[in-house]
Amino acid sequence: MLNLQLGIRHSVGRPGPSGSLDLKPWAFDPREKYWTRFPPEESKYTPPHQSCEFKWKDYCPLVFRTLRKLFKVDAADYMLSICENDALRELSSPGKSGNFFYLTNDDRYVIKTMKKAEVKVLIRMLSAYYNHVRAYENTLVTKFYGLHC
Repeated sequence: MLNLQLGIRHSVGRPGPSGSLDLKPWAFDPREKYWTRFPPEESKYTPPHQSCEFKWKDYCPLVFRTLRKLFKVDAADYMLSICENDALRELSSPGKSGNFFYLTNDDRYVIKTMKKAEVKVLIRMLSAYYNHVRAYENTLVTKFYGLHC
């Protein structure tokens, strides 16, 4: 869980372009992803941590940054909810999917682990999802704030 929190803090806290809600087609490209290596000792881009070394992958980061903006999610509040000590608790999931669900202690956000096939589906529908969210501000569809591996 520490790796998840470190990765999300890195993804959300990383400076990015702020500007237009009109994203270019390349932003939705499945190859639009960024890898970050997290060694236990401090690196140029990552803080020191108590976990083993891991790699973090952000899919379509500009799209998800813009979605958080559209959903009026404050980056600092989001990181605090997810990344604070003991901020996440695992929910028991009796389903057959094998996915894990985590809920923030303030009950504001749910994190779901996904299988590779589900990731591919989400990336494939991301452009249509983004356009829907832009067109229907008060939509009731699930709000996605990031996709990481």
